[in-house]
Amino acid sequence: MTSVKIFSVSGIPIELDFSFLLLMLFIYILAYLGFLSVNLAVLITLVFVTVVIHELAHSYVALRFGVKIKSILLLPIGGVSRMEEIPRIPRQEFMISIAGPLTNILMALITAVPLLFGLKGAAASFAGDFLAVNLLLAIFNLIPAFPMDGGRILRAILAARLNYIRATRIASNLGKIIAVLMAVTGLFYNFFLILIGFFIYIGAEQEYQATLISSLLEGVRVADVMTENPVTLHPHMTVKEALDVMFREKHMGYPVTEAGELRGIVTFHDISDASRDLRVEDVMTGDVVTVRDDEEVTGALEKMNRLQLGRLPVMRDGKLTGIISRTDIVRTLNLMNKKTE
Repeated sequence: MTSVKIFSVSGIPIELDFSFLLLMLFIYILAYLGFLSVNLAVLITLVFVTVVIHELAHSYVALRFGVKIKSILLLPIGGVSRMEEIPRIPRQEFMISIAGPLTNILMALITAVPLLFGLKGAAASFAGDFLAVNLLLAIFNLIPAFPMDGGRILRAILAARLNYIRATRIASNLGKIIAVLMAVTGLFYNFFLILIGFFIYIGAEQEYQATLISSLLEGVRVADVMTENPVTLHPHMTVKEALDVMFREKHMGYPVTEAGELRGIVTFHDISDASRDLRVEDVMTGDVVTVRDDEEVTGALEKMNRLQLGRLPVMRDGKLTGIISRTDIVRTLNLMNKKTE
């Protein structure tokens, strides 16, 4: 567990990452020791409050479109709404994405009211800083590059006229160009721009890859991709016998079965350094993670990524019917991607 829930808003849990808690503690220690003004510490705290409101705006609109929100997580670099995949209906994605920046602009306008009516002194200075922070957050998030809201807004506009994957590719490539320009500018003016550029470049590539995978694999079932009737090993086989099978079949992992029942799974990594006289049951993984053959491939891939697994046995009515690996999924993606080019 790396985060803690502090409260909920409209059923949406607000969580703080432990690194965020450490950052806030550090800021207030500096303020207590006199290295930082109390006003600045409070302003930094309010910045993160505006980030929460920004993410809540996204989440509220997403809920209206039926998107489930798991939580909002506050990190030192900002906030993240943990929601299901944003709808691919351009109008819905546009509304969800623009809600955050518009909320920041609205908060800036509200803050401007007392300034226009003559607010003076420290209060006016503080309000001016808060107004500026909201405007900067809005402008930054409207940069037309993933993972900022502007990248999603641009994709939504393009997707109204183009194929969704192509719209994502254009928005992603534009984001990479902006990232490179930021990094080059940072070399001469501010090192922080290099970090932002790097963040944007990685975010743009990840968004494109995630969209490509989810789009190409949409509706594809595990049964369409898996290797049927996989080669299996018996739990009483020796490691030497298992290695002979692996070198002959040239696969890296094998289900272990006995009397037609799945007992475990063993990989080359499991047995490569094991004594050749040991049995497969001595080195196999007995607590096997499986998938059903009627599940979507995207779900199987998510499970592999989350658990850092290279392959999953495929079951049907409690019986082993196949095995699916990352290689199978990548091969399928490459074939389907060529069809779209």
